[in-house]
Amino acid sequence: MIWERLAVLTANEGQCFYCFDESQTMDHVIPFSDGGADELKNLMPICHKCNQAKGDKNPAVWHVSLDLCIRWSGKGSVSDGAMLNNMSLRELYLLTHVEILEELDALEEVQAEILDERRLEWFERKFSLYGYPSAKFGVLRARAQFADRIQEGKGKNYPTFLEEWGHAASWSRSGTQSSES
Repeated sequence: MIWERLAVLTANEGQCFYCFDESQTMDHVIPFSDGGADELKNLMPICHKCNQAKGDKNPAVWHVSLDLCIRWSGKGSVSDGAMLNNMSLRELYLLTHVEILEELDALEEVQAEILDERRLEWFERKFSLYGYPSAKFGVLRARAQFADRIQEGKGKNYPTFLEEWGHAASWSRSGTQSSES
């Protein structure tokens, strides 16, 4: 559904979780091919470039493979050879381990945003009528068309139906504003 995709793509300020470019697609955090759920709780906003590079790896495996390839020169020995302060392979791994734990904390924060019940209810209420993406009305077009509406909803903390329409309902019942408003 378009509303679900908009809810994922606009999380994390609408940025790719990994590189902070604009998100363009959804990524299965735990790859579907590895048994990852095809549910909102396993999806992250990501750009096409990072999605291609990550492939079917989970974030920790991808981070380690990138990090060690970039920081380890391949020269020297186990006790030296890292490009960063000539660290040992053990020191480099421990540094990478800490970074992965920080990345997983950040990932959990974005997933909490995606799964926020108030936010999800707002997206479903506002965009469920648009159904599934199609060739004529895809997610990126919907995102561009509804950008202002989504920003307004976020600015108002994704108001519930009653918060949005409760005031209007009190007007319409009596023809005048009620004293509760």
